[in-house]
Amino acid sequence: MRKYRRSYKYRFLMKMKIIVAKNIGFCTGVKRALDIARKSLEKDPLPVQFLGGLIHNEEIIKEIKNKGGIFISDPKEAKSGTLVIRAHGTPPLPPLNNVFIRDATCPLVKRVQEAAKSLFKKGYQVIIIGEKEHAEVKGIRGQIGNKAIVVENELAAKKIKQFKKIGVVTQTTQNLEKVNRILKILKRKATKIKFVNTLCPQVSLRQEEISQLLKKVDGVLVIGSAKSANTNQLVKIAKISKKPVWLVNSAKEIKKQDFKGINVLGVISGTSAPDWNIEKIKKRLMQL
Repeated sequence: MRKYRRSYKYRFLMKMKIIVAKNIGFCTGVKRALDIARKSLEKDPLPVQFLGGLIHNEEIIKEIKNKGGIFISDPKEAKSGTLVIRAHGTPPLPPLNNVFIRDATCPLVKRVQEAAKSLFKKGYQVIIIGEKEHAEVKGIRGQIGNKAIVVENELAAKKIKQFKKIGVVTQTTQNLEKVNRILKILKRKATKIKFVNTLCPQVSLRQEEISQLLKKVDGVLVIGSAKSANTNQLVKIAKISKKPVWLVNSAKEIKKQDFKGINVLGVISGTSAPDWNIEKIKKRLMQL
């Protein structure tokens, strides 16, 4: 009986069709950050220290550590050498003696920081739609002395008091539909409101793509780290559809998954999932 069950399962899985999303793997901001990190480890004054995780991917963090990179959580811990700023950005740094700074902040995150500073200077109460404890949001708040209000959801938006002028920016990885719902509430909280759309186009594109993918598949495999905000947004969108969704970060995790009943499987990744890791996962799926 055991033999029959095993062979039946393999025959079933061989019939499963796999549709891989067009937009997959690293985004340009992650590629840029990784390129800066690798060059810094080769050429910059030692030790090469990283202020927080460069990106949200455990495999990349492991690579950096293997090459001698040191991770610190506070800039005051930095020793003479090099300090690399993570892709998510950081609040303004204190004076650091004999420390060479490499800034790997994503240009789109820089744009949010500049937008927040501009609104603040013009007298707007700055509101950030995003996750309060996320490194990117902390970096944005720090640019204006932590004077911004962070709104994580519609309930939090309803609790905001009235202001004359509200200026709104978003964490780059937020979902546009969610942002629009919160904006409707915030419009009732001020005489004047100015919204600067600082969503990452590449993240928004993947969110749109998974929505389209869900119309064609029975379930979705999302590749990326559970620590990644944009990856988790993809998982949330998939869950709304009520279709099965799996989050994996390595090919080793694939054997834990049970795709029984899935005739068509969609595959998509967050923006910090390494291309080579995605290939391993795709090969593993093909082996099934």
